[in-house]
Amino acid sequence: MIRKDDLIESVNRWVDKHSPRPECFNEDMYFPKSYRLSRQEECDTFFNILKSKRHQRSLRTDPIQYIVKVGHGSHSAEGVYLLDKDVTSWLMSEFKSGTKCGKIDTTLIAQAYVSNPLLLDMNNKFDFRVYMLIASTNPLIVYYHDGFLRASLSPYDKFSFEREKHLTNTHLAYDAFVKARQEGTFNGKTEKELRESHIWKFEDLEKYLLESGKITDENWLENYLRPQFKKVMIHLVKMTSPFYLKQSNVYGLFGLDFMLDDEFRLWFIEANPNPQMLATSPFLGQLLTQMVQSVFEIEYGLYRSRMKRALELIKNMMDEKEAGFTVNYSHWKLQYQAAIKNKFEPGFYMSEYNTFSLVMDESLPGSDAYRGYLDDRCVFAH
Repeated sequence: MIRKDDLIESVNRWVDKHSPRPECFNEDMYFPKSYRLSRQEECDTFFNILKSKRHQRSLRTDPIQYIVKVGHGSHSAEGVYLLDKDVTSWLMSEFKSGTKCGKIDTTLIAQAYVSNPLLLDMNNKFDFRVYMLIASTNPLIVYYHDGFLRASLSPYDKFSFEREKHLTNTHLAYDAFVKARQEGTFNGKTEKELRESHIWKFEDLEKYLLESGKITDENWLENYLRPQFKKVMIHLVKMTSPFYLKQSNVYGLFGLDFMLDDEFRLWFIEANPNPQMLATSPFLGQLLTQMVQSVFEIEYGLYRSRMKRALELIKNMMDEKEAGFTVNYSHWKLQYQAAIKNKFEPGFYMSEYNTFSLVMDESLPGSDAYRGYLDDRCVFAH
């Protein structure tokens, strides 16, 4: 899930699995089309696109068609390249116009660029950081947590090749903060104003979209955006879960990045393990503090529930032994394996102050496991 190159394989398998039901998931939903340049077939396809007349014509209206990324091991916008003329020339040289496809050991991927992003009030591009807690892998239990928007500090210009106009990573914003601190302003804003305009609450976005007339639903966040995030999370976890370690003490918190295009289609960008948590504003400080406390409450509650069941089971086994019965250890082993599967026991449930919301719980039967975020016809047995 966290490797951009491996995720492509998972997405492709998930598309194939849904081929009888493309309305449930297909290659045009949520995940921009991507090509691994280490795989000959995908690499050939990509270079054939670059050399096509159709691609050359499309560059006149959308000069950036793809972003090239390092498949894993890069952070803070490192290893991310806009496919401009220089990067195209470099790839053509490196891969000998595609004739060396499949012969170069690389993790590079080429991902279709969403060139029609939804823009904010100053024509700034933005993306979302939301949080996903895989609270359990035995069974799969997943929670969603609100995050924030990151707005670029330069107006979006699809004809520009400046990274700052296309990428919204917080690391890039720091350069603007430093310039504003040193020179007084950057793009007409002080450092304080830049920091305030860089991070938005979800409610700020909803208010802006309502006031600008781009949406009319006053409950847009709850009726559209959050359900879409959660639906993508289900697909993301299900397509990658065959590779998880299925142990009851395994969990992970991830920062997921998304963006909206101007047709309000949601696109998944990447998953980040151990997401950086910096309280660069009072809002972020409160959000991250509540989230960390909530993670602890969930995991500690599941741990105490497992221990309660395990200790009760061991006591029952020892009572049987002390009563003089022959202990069937195979039977008790199966009972123990069932006892340590994660679920909350009474008294250990999440409190009303917990800021996560449940997305999926595969201890529940059928479509109940997915909390209504998947249609019944789209649910696979688990």
